[in-house]
Amino acid sequence: MQIPYSKILNLIGLTNQKPSDNKRPDGFDPQTLGPKEMYVEWDSVVKAEVKEMNKRFSRTFIIIAVVIALLLVVMKEFGLIFVVASLIFFLVSLNRLPEHSIHVEASSHGIKYGDSMYYWHDLRQFFFKNIAGAEIMIVDTYTYLPGRLFFSFEQPDKAKIKEALDKHITYLSVEPMSFLDKLFENVKSKFNI
Repeated sequence: MQIPYSKILNLIGLTNQKPSDNKRPDGFDPQTLGPKEMYVEWDSVVKAEVKEMNKRFSRTFIIIAVVIALLLVVMKEFGLIFVVASLIFFLVSLNRLPEHSIHVEASSHGIKYGDSMYYWHDLRQFFFKNIAGAEIMIVDTYTYLPGRLFFSFEQPDKAKIKEALDKHITYLSVEPMSFLDKLFENVKSKFNI
């Protein structure tokens, strides 16, 4: 007797199915929403402040990277070197982007983030989390792209934002974590980065 892979994956938290009790209602039409009532609005910082790496850790990382690069040159893996160099260039470029803010509005229709509108029908739940020393709000969506929306905010606005969103979607006091999230947090806690 063979056990289906889906049952094994569901057991360890790797599933591509959403819980059935959290299904969104069908037949949504934005034209039937009625007049828009503004709950709260704020400016969200798009690029968070990046902390510098520990000098000792960065030196060790550079030495290991150079040794691996030399090994790849000896093995004539120029394609792999190009891919890794492109990835490093992309990450460094993202870190060099200037910090700017986008206007966010929570209304009776949904959340407007810049020019993008996310209706309450598309949003499932929200919670707050501390990331890199700053508290941010995370909103889960029913769609896979984007699966989560991240919003920074000023600390005095937290109560107003929570009250506004709690009218339409569920507030979670603790972040929902899958098996991979728990594994990542466990591995990350072992290193002092």
